[in-house]
Amino acid sequence: KRIKFSSEENRQKIPELELANGGRMPQVQFGTYKMKGDDCYQGVLSALRLGYRGLDTASVYSNEKECAKAILDSGVPRDQIFIQTKLWRSFMGKGKNGKPLCDAELRKSLRNLGTDYVDMWLMHWPGPGRHLNYPPVRMGMARPKQPIITNKDKMVPLDWSPAMRLETYANMCAHISSTGKVRAVGVCNFSLRQLKELLDFCKERRLPRPAVVQNECHPYLTAEPVRKYCQEQGIIFQAYASLGAGMVKLMEDQNIVQIADSYDVTPAQLLLRWGLQHNLALLPKSSKAARQKSNLEIFDFKLSQEDMKALDSLHQGEENQNTMVGWLREHDPDFY
Repeated sequence: KRIKFSSEENRQKIPELELANGGRMPQVQFGTYKMKGDDCYQGVLSALRLGYRGLDTASVYSNEKECAKAILDSGVPRDQIFIQTKLWRSFMGKGKNGKPLCDAELRKSLRNLGTDYVDMWLMHWPGPGRHLNYPPVRMGMARPKQPIITNKDKMVPLDWSPAMRLETYANMCAHISSTGKVRAVGVCNFSLRQLKELLDFCKERRLPRPAVVQNECHPYLTAEPVRKYCQEQGIIFQAYASLGAGMVKLMEDQNIVQIADSYDVTPAQLLLRWGLQHNLALLPKSSKAARQKSNLEIFDFKLSQEDMKALDSLHQGEENQNTMVGWLREHDPDFY
């Protein structure tokens, strides 16, 4: 019979991963994507009371204020909660005043979160902001992507370039300090090529390398090239969409259901355990307290090597693909 843990035991069970800067981050954090208003407030409050000690949000989620209220009402001290938020892609480059646009966005996120600092600040996307009705490429999973020439300049900022991505990262790094507004920086949705370019840039400019890469990862999209490179470089790979989303219905896959049944766990627990055994940081989310609790009950069983291989074999991604459930109008950050 599997062991059930109390909230305090759940908190103590969550491993911490060491960041490149010497800081520590909970391996399992609470995700807040698409959570809005009171649903977000109640969800975050419940998660903190259940033992979660890390929160993942973003300026574009429009829920930083709800996260702040839940943190305050939870009574959990700020220094016991790992908070990470993200810089939205429209705020690369410099404003009319010549100052980096990310500076004002950081101040806004800190105000919304009711805190003097964030533990992790992530670049949300490697490309520019797009006008949603004017995707840069034809939608769909097929590679190589087919550009829509008439939409080429429908982006924010209008002068975006790959060099701007690197300079924006440098501007973000300017805020890093062990006692400052940002304790560490990372990136999201970067392809292997983009990540290698970034690390070369960091070496050239003597900048801190990203402490975290947050990309989609699950058995249908195993992200092995980026995961392997992160491991080689001492970068934490943080998975989102571990349980699937949209048309990616992992928890209905009969292969996954049958393996989960053999361990007397739910498909969600199986998928999260798969991530743990691949040394991933995880961001499960749910507004329901029972599921939040269940998503933490993943430390008292272990998948066999055979079952790990069976789950790995479900991979459906094409070469270099690193998004599947989201970014439906682009589907390929490597386009940038």
